[in-house]
Amino acid sequence: MTQVRQGGGVTLRRTSGGGINVSELWGHAVANITPSAMPAVTISLVAIHGGAFTWLAYALIGMLMTLVALQVGILARHFPSPGSLFFYLSKALHPISGMVAGFTMITGYLGALAAAPLLGGLFVEQALRFFWPVSGMGWIAGIGVLYLLVAWRLALRGIEISARWGLWVEIFSILCIVFIAAAALWHLGWRDPAQWNFQRLHTAPLAQALILSLLAYGGFETAGNLAGETSAARTAIPRVMVLSVLMVGGFFVAMAYIEVLAFAHLPTPLGDSAAPLNAIAQAIGHPWLGIFSDLAMATAAFSATIATLNSISRILYSMAGHGIIPRFFHHRDLRHGTPARALRVLAISVLISMAVVTLWKIPILSVVGTFGTFTGLAFLLIYSLANIATPWFLFRQRHAWRWPSLIIAGISLPLLIKVTAVSLWPLPVGGEGAATLLFVVLVMVIFFWGLYWAAFRPERLRHILVAVDEP
Repeated sequence: MTQVRQGGGVTLRRTSGGGINVSELWGHAVANITPSAMPAVTISLVAIHGGAFTWLAYALIGMLMTLVALQVGILARHFPSPGSLFFYLSKALHPISGMVAGFTMITGYLGALAAAPLLGGLFVEQALRFFWPVSGMGWIAGIGVLYLLVAWRLALRGIEISARWGLWVEIFSILCIVFIAAAALWHLGWRDPAQWNFQRLHTAPLAQALILSLLAYGGFETAGNLAGETSAARTAIPRVMVLSVLMVGGFFVAMAYIEVLAFAHLPTPLGDSAAPLNAIAQAIGHPWLGIFSDLAMATAAFSATIATLNSISRILYSMAGHGIIPRFFHHRDLRHGTPARALRVLAISVLISMAVVTLWKIPILSVVGTFGTFTGLAFLLIYSLANIATPWFLFRQRHAWRWPSLIIAGISLPLLIKVTAVSLWPLPVGGEGAATLLFVVLVMVIFFWGLYWAAFRPERLRHILVAVDEP
């Protein structure tokens, strides 16, 4: 049932199933990170600059993002809410910062949601080619629609079943990647002295690799969206945020080491490979192993679809309860206790976007790049705001963690700002450039909207702070 408290409670409460456990909460956070994408696709971008020290770039950024997760976890402990950083920043910093974070999270996650089913369809099609010839946008769109409808139905039925499905699908995806990695180590060995020869390390290319690897960790904060449906949310969610970054970081470092090692035996550099795991499977004489790379991405896209539906719907639910968006979204299914209207609107929106991509024959990877640009900028903004809000709040409270929090902010904020600056200028071309401009316009519109409320309708901002939103 939904708990309503004095002041306008907006919290989704656990259904009769008892809510989700820590492992399912971890699966939800990891599914939003989508770790399988790193070894299957995005590592090539980092390896162009990182070279033999690509693993080091992921390790250093992993440590940095662990510090960021600690900052966000502090806010999650003090202000547990399905609105996540929307509510955290509203309470710890200012309601306008919460509004900016809320809308950028919605649009950023929505970009990921729109791309995930199509990406899943693309990799399912590639996997099917091992058995019989299939091709064409119709196949991809059809599989994508099936992905979306199944994920939507699971999300509608309840957080317990959808989180459980997401957990096991994500585990299967990671195991597919690990199987290919184990086969590579079996054939090639594990020693690669070049990756430990730090005399060949150059700081300038490593710095660029650090920038590119940062976005691989984005999504851990979505654990906070399940605050109202998690037992002991104040302790479980901060722990899962940090744990998910640490575990994913270990996976990234190991896979970076193994893939760089394997490509030392290939004529094509890792940075030039569009499908590195498939290339490794070919190199060790077992091209059929490439199907596990496709299956990993296909299943990861499905778990990401479920997880993103759950996250966005709860942010919409929370923001509607606080009067930021129409009350229409502040509605739950009476049987399952899920934000049904938000889930339906999201499903319809994604179906429309998929229809546009299909009818206009827009390349899938172009769509992923465009939406990924927006999502990446959203991550950078909310993490930067969290690093400002946490020490600000702790110093106001004279909390024992205030100085460590300030030190963490001093370490992480400069890099986050640097990555943001590099992402914004020079302006990218094509769809990525359009997404960048749209992001800047959105942030400015929300910011000035908040200033208008502060000047002429301050009661709207006060309502964000007065309304009770905690499990």
